[in-house]
Amino acid sequence: MLKVSINHVISLTEARARLSELVEKATGDQFWVLTKGGKPRVAVVDVNYLDQLVRRAWFNDLSARSQAALDDYLRLRGLDPEAVSEAEVEAILQAEYPVGDEGT
Repeated sequence: MLKVSINHVISLTEARARLSELVEKATGDQFWVLTKGGKPRVAVVDVNYLDQLVRRAWFNDLSARSQAALDDYLRLRGLDPEAVSEAEVEAILQAEYPVGDEGT
């Protein structure tokens, strides 16, 4: 759930009159939520902050999918992903995919 200061939630009607101010004050993680019909609809957010959020979400998704793939890989080899140490995983992967064999 999104947490935003109540004084940063304003109606679309009010936002029209204050658009320049909202853009000026939307810096870093300070953003505005605009409502329509009393319900949150859109946000005015710093583009750099939005880029950080999108990149973080992409990385978290990739990380989760990578972990799931590694768990499946270990299970296929008869190993319990919860019981294998990082050192064991590293040794397994090194044996399967030795460093320096990028071209093979």
